[in-house]
Amino acid sequence: MKIKFSLSVLLFFLATACSRAQIIFLDENKNLTRVAETVLLADQTAQDGQCIFRPASAVSSTMWYGPYLPLSAGQYLVSFRLKVASNASTAAVLSVDIVSASGAETYGGMWIAPNMFKNSNSWELFTIPVTIPNGITNLEVRGITFQTGITDVSLDYVQISPAGINGIYTSDFTLTNKGDLGLGTMSPKEKLSVNGKIRAHEVKVETANWPDYVFKPEYDLPTLSEIEKLIKAMDHLPEIPSAKEVEINGVALGEMNKLLLKKVEELTLHLIEKDKQLSSLKSEVAVAKHTAAENTAIQNQKIKALAEAMNQLMLKSK
Repeated sequence: MKIKFSLSVLLFFLATACSRAQIIFLDENKNLTRVAETVLLADQTAQDGQCIFRPASAVSSTMWYGPYLPLSAGQYLVSFRLKVASNASTAAVLSVDIVSASGAETYGGMWIAPNMFKNSNSWELFTIPVTIPNGITNLEVRGITFQTGITDVSLDYVQISPAGINGIYTSDFTLTNKGDLGLGTMSPKEKLSVNGKIRAHEVKVETANWPDYVFKPEYDLPTLSEIEKLIKAMDHLPEIPSAKEVEINGVALGEMNKLLLKKVEELTLHLIEKDKQLSSLKSEVAVAKHTAAENTAIQNQKIKALAEAMNQLMLKSK
């Protein structure tokens, strides 16, 4: 997954003072007004299952506007979650802006071109840092100057985040006020949450209590019959999380590596013991074969002697 994020937005966030306002979500249900030829469209990939949609065939005009919100003075990040049917064109298809007094005051904006999207039919978040110098009563976020004949455009939502306290929230990059970083997710639950693939030359996981204790004489090695009973009862190895637990909680690599090594060490001890038993059994079999061979030779000698004696008796009887 490729991550694109404006350094200016990140620096803007880090430099701002904390604000007490809450994150504001605006979507098709939050007073965004659609103009003619802009419609609601069912879309399972949208946050609420539907989005604001304007087809390429619609006339050049405004796509949406509103909702005339009151907003305190401060610094904010305004994010537009958009997608286009085709990302081939380099021509601007829509302008988004943040204004008040029906455009008399403009606080930020940008032109959107299809080739700014990584993929066709894939949501992308465009974030604009803005400063509201004085409290206003009629904030408006707009999608204007839609250009006909280029591509279909969809809006999922607009998010207004106080830049200081609530962090940066985009579909590609999220930094919470707790210092949790999300890549490809807007709700990181750890210091680093990644919704996608990671490629690295090396990953080091620090952990303690490495299971060398398995090889200590005092370690109570479970028998294979004990392990068999536990496997039949749990449907997985003892101490190893079940498939359901992994599905819910994921795998802690450090802890899992310890557990897997412990099982390998226990298995090694069992193999060593079985090898000793096998060697002992081979020795016993060799001794038994040797004894059987000796006994067979003695029996053969006795049979031969008995046969000779019988022959002698038969000759004398004649």
